[in-house]
Amino acid sequence: MNQHLRDSLAMQLGPTLSATYRKLVSSRYFSPAHLEVLALEAKRSVEATVEPHWRGYMLFIKTIYAEAQTEGRWEACERRLEHFFESIHSYLLTYLKQLSATKEERLYGKEIVKQLKASLKDDQSPWPKLLQASLPVFSAASLEAIEQSFAKASFDGAAKQVRLAASYFYLFIGKELQALQFLVATNNLATYDVEDHFMLLAKRGRHQQIQHWLSQLFPDQKSHLGSLQRYADESETALQPATSVHYGTWDRWLQAPMFTRFEQLVAAMGQEQVSSVLAYLLPKLEERLYNEATRIVYVQLLNRYRYFDQARDYFLLYEKNPLSLQPPKIELLEALATNRPELALPVYHQFVVRLVEKRSRKHYVAAAEYVIGLKELYRVLGQHVRYREYIGKLKKVYKTYRAFIEELNHLEKQ
Repeated sequence: MNQHLRDSLAMQLGPTLSATYRKLVSSRYFSPAHLEVLALEAKRSVEATVEPHWRGYMLFIKTIYAEAQTEGRWEACERRLEHFFESIHSYLLTYLKQLSATKEERLYGKEIVKQLKASLKDDQSPWPKLLQASLPVFSAASLEAIEQSFAKASFDGAAKQVRLAASYFYLFIGKELQALQFLVATNNLATYDVEDHFMLLAKRGRHQQIQHWLSQLFPDQKSHLGSLQRYADESETALQPATSVHYGTWDRWLQAPMFTRFEQLVAAMGQEQVSSVLAYLLPKLEERLYNEATRIVYVQLLNRYRYFDQARDYFLLYEKNPLSLQPPKIELLEALATNRPELALPVYHQFVVRLVEKRSRKHYVAAAEYVIGLKELYRVLGQHVRYREYIGKLKKVYKTYRAFIEELNHLEKQ
């Protein structure tokens, strides 16, 4: 972007730029909603006065950042300014998707690299984040041009955030060795600094590379990897032989069991391996069924892998109030009734008793519904006579429970 063009844009957007900056740094408190309103006002101003729009968005970021640094307000206002920049990023990237493989897209890529190089030693610069966020919308030609520009640049003494962005760029285009070299040479690297890198490696199924990178970057933190622990565990399980189980991973999982996390860890496993994992986990979960969150995960596992004998035992032992079953438990009970009706029979029988003994109208209604459910189970099993015997005995036992008998008779007539 030449000086004449910058001056012209600054003249067009000057009043809005100044007003936006003053609002951002003068207010004592800004909610996310307020910041979004300011970003939207900036967007409207750019769309009304600047063509192509990306130049206006870039000017907003550059001008507001420079003013905050010049006036010494960046540290005090960093969080709100970064939130504002993220909103501008989103508008910018949405616009760039319309420019795919065009001259303007290449010019944008050239400009962002220029700004990055101009602030190599600035660890607070907004350009590294914008470059990384822009990578998915760049065409192959733009990515190649950025690579060529990086090859001519010297990153000696560059700020950490600049090195992280350059490393992520190389990883994004498949140059894993260069990406790792940038990170190895980066001082004071923390696990949270490279979470995006490992997320991308995991998305691409690069399990061996994940293990290699962890050994190179954090050789002394094998069991203290923070946000990277999930990627370490997933890669370890994915690389395990089909007959072995990495128990350390599952002991960590048991500390805070989650079904979605389980699915991520077993995604690359074979059936035999998953069965071994479940054989290890289920008994340990059963020891913790006093915890409701653990119960939900346990129920989800039973349903997912069709452990219907354990499902029957679970309902009989742990669900004292059938009226309060959460959706995962209802799904398991329905699966049990559909797939193993003979195992569902004792559960339905017991639920009827537990509900009737609560002695309230809503419990009587639910109990009657389970009785109708029993009728269907007996029908599927070809045991009509046993159902008639059961319903006769039930009405005798609870003949004084007039409200329950009313609900039962009402449902039977439907």
